[in-house]
Amino acid sequence: MVEIFDGTPRDKFYDVLFNANRNLVEDELDNLLNSFSLMSEFCELNGFDVWANLNVTEIRDLSDLYIELTSNILSKNE
Repeated sequence: MVEIFDGTPRDKFYDVLFNANRNLVEDELDNLLNSFSLMSEFCELNGFDVWANLNVTEIRDLSDLYIELTSNILSKNE
């Protein structure tokens, strides 16, 4: 099996995170945090308290997000 397919999307994300160009990683993390901030503000303006309604016992599968972030970093790291 090809090594790229070994491990979980989370494992691969962290491999890329710690080995890719630092500036690219910082930019991608800034974009992610900015998106979260905008969505949080939008929810707040529409009467939805993100933190009060966040159920920490309900963890979603983040595989798609890990794959997208990894892809974004790798595509700029060439």
